[in-house]
Amino acid sequence: MSKWLIIVEETVAADAAPAHRQVKVIQQVSGNKTREEALVELRNVARRYTPDLLKGTPRLVGLDSDGSFWVLPKSGKESVSYNLRLIEQIHP
Repeated sequence: MSKWLIIVEETVAADAAPAHRQVKVIQQVSGNKTREEALVELRNVARRYTPDLLKGTPRLVGLDSDGSFWVLPKSGKESVSYNLRLIEQIHP
């Protein structure tokens, strides 16, 4: 069976500095799960994911056409965005 990872791509733009992007693994999907089962886990993680920069800020979560989820500040004033994705680990 496949090993699945849930990753987050964080994009932050501060003041006049150019935006920077970070990618990190936030969860390994445990057990011998199919892609469909892992996608359900991704959806659950996306619903409850609150990054540090958005703590205390209303946020919205949306499903993209590629199956990833966007976590965005609801006001649109903060210059941050988060994209949660499911990837298959193919090498340790």
